[in-house]
Amino acid sequence: MKFVISSHDSEANQLSNVGGKGFNLAWLVKNGYRVPGFMILGSDLFEHLLKENDALQWYSKNLSEIEAEPENLEEILNGFQDRIMNLAWTEELTNKLNNELQEIGVDETSFFAVRSSVSDEDAKEASFAGQMDSFLFQKTIEDIKRSYLGVMASMFSYHAIKYRVNQNLPLKNIKGAAIVQKMIDSQIAGVMFTAHPTTGCRNSILVSSTYGQGEGLVSGHCNADEFTIDYSTNEIESVIAKKDVKLVFDTGKGYGTREKEVASNIQEIPSLSQDLIIKIKELGVVISAQKGSPQDIEWCVLEGEIYLLQTRPITHLPAPSSPKGHHIVWDNSNIQESYCGVTTPLTFSFANRAYKSVYTQTLRILGTDESIIRSKEKALSNMLGLVKGRVYYNINNWYEGLNLLPSFQTNKEDMEKMMGLQDPVDFVTDSKLTFIEKLKKLPSMILLLISFLRNFSRIDNLVQDFLDHFKNEYNKIDRPNLHRLEVSQLLDLASDLSLNLLGKWHTPIINDFFVMMMNGKVGRHLKKAGFENPDLIQNNLMSGEPDVESTEPTKFLIGLAEVIKNNHEYKKLFSNYEDHELWEVVRAQAPKIFSQCEIYIEKYGDRCMGELKLESISLRQDPAFIFSILRNFVAKDDLSLEKIEANEIRVRQESEKSTFTLIKKKRGYLALRAFKRDLIKLRKAVKYRENMRFSRTRSFGIFRDIYTEIGEQLSFYGLIENPRDVFYLTVEELDAYHEGRSVQTNLKPICSSRREEWEAFEDVEVPHHFSTKGVVYYHNTYEYQGDNDGSAEPVDGVLKGTGCYPGVVNQKVRKIFSPKDELNLDGRILCTVRTDPGWTPLFPSASGILVERGSTLSHSAVIARELGIPAIVGIPGLTEHIDDGQVVRMDGTKGTISIQDEEES
Repeated sequence: MKFVISSHDSEANQLSNVGGKGFNLAWLVKNGYRVPGFMILGSDLFEHLLKENDALQWYSKNLSEIEAEPENLEEILNGFQDRIMNLAWTEELTNKLNNELQEIGVDETSFFAVRSSVSDEDAKEASFAGQMDSFLFQKTIEDIKRSYLGVMASMFSYHAIKYRVNQNLPLKNIKGAAIVQKMIDSQIAGVMFTAHPTTGCRNSILVSSTYGQGEGLVSGHCNADEFTIDYSTNEIESVIAKKDVKLVFDTGKGYGTREKEVASNIQEIPSLSQDLIIKIKELGVVISAQKGSPQDIEWCVLEGEIYLLQTRPITHLPAPSSPKGHHIVWDNSNIQESYCGVTTPLTFSFANRAYKSVYTQTLRILGTDESIIRSKEKALSNMLGLVKGRVYYNINNWYEGLNLLPSFQTNKEDMEKMMGLQDPVDFVTDSKLTFIEKLKKLPSMILLLISFLRNFSRIDNLVQDFLDHFKNEYNKIDRPNLHRLEVSQLLDLASDLSLNLLGKWHTPIINDFFVMMMNGKVGRHLKKAGFENPDLIQNNLMSGEPDVESTEPTKFLIGLAEVIKNNHEYKKLFSNYEDHELWEVVRAQAPKIFSQCEIYIEKYGDRCMGELKLESISLRQDPAFIFSILRNFVAKDDLSLEKIEANEIRVRQESEKSTFTLIKKKRGYLALRAFKRDLIKLRKAVKYRENMRFSRTRSFGIFRDIYTEIGEQLSFYGLIENPRDVFYLTVEELDAYHEGRSVQTNLKPICSSRREEWEAFEDVEVPHHFSTKGVVYYHNTYEYQGDNDGSAEPVDGVLKGTGCYPGVVNQKVRKIFSPKDELNLDGRILCTVRTDPGWTPLFPSASGILVERGSTLSHSAVIARELGIPAIVGIPGLTEHIDDGQVVRMDGTKGTISIQDEEES
């Protein structure tokens, strides 16, 4: 074994023997950098000294005692260090050490530094900065031997041992080498980080410098200047400290260092010239490039020459204070209606694929040039995002699509209103084009606009064709017998349905644009007429539209509830049995009611809370929800179809009368005629949207059945733990598994890992709106930065939202978030975060509806209008500030909720 190693020995490349500092110093020498001469006392030397002193058994015994971390650990370590300091050196070892000193250029004026170089394998990623002792300006062979033992002893200081424990480094593997290096009596010294240790910026280099020895900076005894240098431009940002003391050679003792006062005339001037700063920076740039990672480099300056004393990888950087990369705005104010709360990977991947498909189809149907579609490929593939299990719109990409149309700003405002964006995005604006660029773009914009208008003009036929096509494809599916198909056949069926159903979904998207534009247009009519609350007026005018498919399931159950109310035996069943028991009871004792329930499930069984989430439990899987709703309806004596329909017509007629009169008075007959024409178009477009949404619901219901059956079969054959684990896979992974492209065929650990991650997401709160920079999933905090953070405090006990249907209700609140909650409303005010069409059957048994998220065109607003129920949406802080059972006074006209003192006992 070689205990004393020179910088040129092959052993200097053995990291385990020379440690990180020795290894890196040898690397610097081999690469031609100016490094003071040094030798390495290898890690094997310490074990050899223990053997020579018959101390190996003592060492092992005491190390085990230290590892147990007894209460008197510090006392034990002090004794341990004393024993190390008293280890004796053999004459042979002393001679070897003396000979090597000659090799590195010893003369009468030479002094040496003795520093640690941790070498155990487990510690290679730990810096141990400041944990070990260093000994400067050592001269004699005896000084060096004593300093070496001091370095070894410092490995067992209380702080060093605690550092190892905190880093989970085993004590039994402690190994240390030491560096003996010629001292440079430096005028200036310091440290350079080739990536900024405070900001985390990898494009900034930080140079810290002080007068005298760098140990004064590392120990914190001396103040230091800081120079931040931009890697690309060499721009320097300086922070100059008052450097009142420096660490220098202790001439009095003849070894070691002492503090010395810095001359007053240089205390507050930069310790480094601009030229030296750039030279040091350039050294760092080259070294970090050769090493392939950010470096922490120690250096010193003597007579204008720069000497390198160490380089090591930076082991930790904070997240960049301003990450580089694309800036994305995320918002779920609207899409949370469809994908509420935590959403599984299967649903997200299915939805993301569907969005790309339907919007690509729409662009083609509208005659968009294929080159433009190709240029929008990235945006079309990333219209949605998934953060902490929640689905968000990538707002940037939605705005990018709007840039294809003329009147960007108007369309932007209309889209924000339709989507319920409480925080419009300002940094995405219309493209700034030159006159020539505008001329080039004009023909495609005109063609697109003409195509939109042509499609809007034939929307009736388009919608009917869409519904006929959907019905035809839907009727081909033998849903009760999906279990007869094997997994391969089920995946082929899903692929065919994606092509034949989702692949022909452009009409709903065209109609959505129709809704967006007409909603904006009607709103602008009302604003020009000077209405104080145009949103509420617009809501009231939208009431009472006949043949809205979204309300049909609810009206079906209201009719069935009336039958039950009028039959004592039927009512008694609801008194004697729980919801989950009633399916079989009603089958046996009320066959007529059971038959109606079967009809309902066949027609509307896919409509459930979270109906677009494939993992949701539908009525086809658990019909108990039907009986929860019927129980609510039966308990409400004044609930009837006639009253609902009469109320819808009354509100609509009253709103039309007052609105038409004011518009005619303020803006004249022609403006009124234009308003009526646009209002009719908006009503029709909203009705079409709701009706086609029901087709979407049934479509997702088929896919839910297919993937549920796939889960059953994968579980049956032991490929996943349980059937519902299929929802933790993505559609791409299932397709790859089917087609032979999987990079991991063991599905169980994938599902297990994701299930654990997704379950943890349930306890995480994420805001409705935030932005990210660079990589979305790290160095971003997902914090809301706007004024509508969803937790607004009540002002004088009043919360404010957007009124959707007039009426004042003073009643207790029932908070409902999922089908697992208590669903018995009994005339209370329904209070929730968000709704989707599957919530509709709950509405009629509520006296009012309060929804934290949403817009005037969100589903809850549309259905509340149709059913004539006072409603307010978009109420920041609603569910945070109102308790279940608390009495509130809601005003659907003003959009206010006054919190009362009375609570449910």
